[in-house]
Amino acid sequence: MAFLAVLLTGVILVLTGIPPEAVSTVAIGLSTLYAAWRGERSAGGRGPGGRDQGGGGG
Repeated sequence: MAFLAVLLTGVILVLTGIPPEAVSTVAIGLSTLYAAWRGERSAGGRGPGGRDQGGGGG
């Protein structure tokens, strides 16, 4: 249900004259803020506490 609401909002914004690039920029920004709020990390290879999870202890 939420997916359809977001999709419909994007379509309405584009149909009202807002450029698709602006809609996508706002969507990416909001998803980044949401991920930060949830405490999720991107797949950068770092674990909790910011430490590398690699096996090299050098």
